[in-house]
Amino acid sequence: MNPLQISANDSVEDVISKTSSARAWLNTEGEDVSLKPNAITLRISAHIPGDSPAVKDVFEPAFKRLAVMTKGAIGVEGFWGGSLHKERDGIDALVNNLTDMCPVYSAWDATAFPAAQSLSLPFIFPSAEVATAVSEALYHDYFKKDFEANQILMGRLVATSEYNLFSREPITCLNDLLGKKIACSDGMELDIYQALGAIPVGCSTPEAKKRFANHEVEAVSISDSAAHTAGIYRDALYRTSANLVRVNLEYGLSHHFWNKLTPELKIIFNQWLRALAQAGAQLFYGLAGARARVVFQDAGIQFIDISETEIKQWQAKLAGVETQFSQKIEALGYPAKAMVAAIHASTQHYGGYSANQLFDDALHHPFTNITPLNESSDG
Repeated sequence: MNPLQISANDSVEDVISKTSSARAWLNTEGEDVSLKPNAITLRISAHIPGDSPAVKDVFEPAFKRLAVMTKGAIGVEGFWGGSLHKERDGIDALVNNLTDMCPVYSAWDATAFPAAQSLSLPFIFPSAEVATAVSEALYHDYFKKDFEANQILMGRLVATSEYNLFSREPITCLNDLLGKKIACSDGMELDIYQALGAIPVGCSTPEAKKRFANHEVEAVSISDSAAHTAGIYRDALYRTSANLVRVNLEYGLSHHFWNKLTPELKIIFNQWLRALAQAGAQLFYGLAGARARVVFQDAGIQFIDISETEIKQWQAKLAGVETQFSQKIEALGYPAKAMVAAIHASTQHYGGYSANQLFDDALHHPFTNITPLNESSDG
C-alpha cells in the first residue's frame, strides 16, 4: 500500500499529515460565503445525525465552499437524522421532488444495482480514497445505467474505509466466524460472509446497532467512523481488521435541481461534487475514523489484526466469490468480466497516487461524464 494513502490503523496525526489538500479546500475562513438573494437552494437529506463528523467536518464546510465557488449562486439546506424521509426512501424522495440530493446506497439493494456490487468485492482496494476514485472513474461505463433507470442522476460516489468486525468475542481466524451471525450490508457482504462460514444478517446501521445490543448477532461489519457515529462500539469488546471489504455509498441527485442550473453552474457544481467525494473519503472515513479509534482504545476495546497467514486462508475461501458474481450478472446482460478487469486496472493506476494527489486530481481534473454537463436531463 502507498504509505501516503490513509490506512486502517493510521493515527489522527498520520491522517492530518496526508490530507492537507482536502482540509485546505474545506477551510473558507476569510472568504465570502454569502448568498445572492436569488440563490438556488440545494436540499440535501440523509439519515446521519446532524452532529455527526460527516456533517460537521465535511458537509457543512463543503456547503460554504460551494457558496464561494458559485459566488453565492447556490446555497444548501440540510435535513439530517431522517427528518425529511426514511433512510431507504431516497429514490422516491428524489423522483417526487422532496429532496435534491440524498443517499441511494447500492449496498441497500443488490437487485436494483447489481453492477455496483462489484465495488464491494473482497480484498481489492487499498484505501477509501482509491476506491472512491475508481468508482467515479468507472461510473459512466458500468454503473450509470442502473441508477438512471431509477430516474435519478448521480451526485457523488464515495467509498468507505475498510469494514471491521466489532464483536464481544475475539475473532482471529476462520473458525471464530463459523456459524456466527454477522450484521452487515445487504449487498456483496452477504455472499462474502456466507463463503467464510458465517451467517450474514443484512440490515441497516440502526438495525445493526439494535440487533447487536440485543445479542441477536455476534458481530457487526462496519467502518470505524460509522461504528463511532452510531454508537455500535459501546457494546463491543473487540475490533477485528482484515481489510476485507468496503462499501460504496452513493448520493443521488434530482433532475429537478439539475435542470435549474445554468451551463456554467453545472460545470462548477460537478467540480464541487467530485471534490466532495474525495473529501468525504479522506476526512470522514479517514480522519473521523482515526479519531474514532482513539475513542475505541479509551473504551478498552481490543484491536485484532488478522495475520498474513490467516488472510491467505480467508482469500482462499473467497476465491470463488468474484467468479460467481461475474457469472451471475453476466447472465443479466452486464459486461462483468470487462467491469471487474477495469476495477483491478483502475485500482492499480490510482494506487500510485497519494491522498493529496487524489484530491487535487478530483478538484482540478474532475470527471465530466458522471452528471450530464451542458445539457438538460430527462426526468
